Amino acid sequence: MVINRRDIIQMLRDENNLLKSRNKQVGNKLAYLQQAFRVLNTIDAKTHNLTEMPDIEEFFHQLLELVLHTCNAENGSLIMLDDNTQELEFVDVIGPSRNALLRHRMKVDTGIAGETIKTGQAKLVENVHASNKWSSSIDEYLSFHTESLMCAPLKIESRVIGAVELVNHAGERTFDENDLNVLQVASGYIGRALERVEKIIESTEASK
Repeated sequence: MVINRRDIIQMLRDENNLLKSRNKQVGNKLAYLQQAFRVLNTIDAKTHNLTEMPDIEEFFHQLLELVLHTCNAENGSLIMLDDNTQELEFVDVIGPSRNALLRHRMKVDTGIAGETIKTGQAKLVENVHASNKWSSSIDEYLSFHTESLMCAPLKIESRVIGAVELVNHAGERTFDENDLNVLQVASGYIGRALERVEKIIESTEASK
C-alpha cells in the first residue's frame, strides 16, 4: 500500500485536531475541578465553626445553592426523613418547582431518594427513564421532565437522616462520576452541619 504525501499531511492534521480536542477536554475538566474545590472550601468554612444556632432555613438554603453551583445543576432539593411517619419531606428546593415541591411529602421507599436513604449509598442515574428505581410520580405531580439526577445521603455519624438530590445538569451533558464525587463531599459537610445544629439544640434544651 502506497501512502502519498497528501495522505500523510491529512493524517497529521487529523492527529493534531484530535490532540487539540483532548487538551480542551482536559482543560475543561481541570477548570471544573478547580471551581469545585473552591466552592467546597466555602461550604467547609461555613459548616466547620458552627457554634451558634443559625437561621436554619436560610443557612441550609445557602449550602444547597453552593452545591448546585459546584455541580452545575439546574434543580436541587434537601430531603429529610421523618422517622415518625416514615415519609420523606422536601425541606428546601431550588428551581422553578420550588413553590409546588416545598414541604411536599412522599413515602420513604419512593424513587432514587428513597433508595439512597435506605442504602446510605450515593446514586448516579444518567438516564432516569432507563432506571427501574426511578419514580415518575414527582415529574407527573409537577409536569416536569427529569433527564438525569444524582443523590447523596445526609448522615449524622452512621445514621441516615435525609438526602441531597440534584436534577438535570445545566450544560449539554448529563451528570458523571466527577459530579457525584463532588456531591458526596458536599453532602458530608452538610451532614456535619446538621449534626452541630442537633448538638446546639440539645445543649440549649439542657441548659433550660
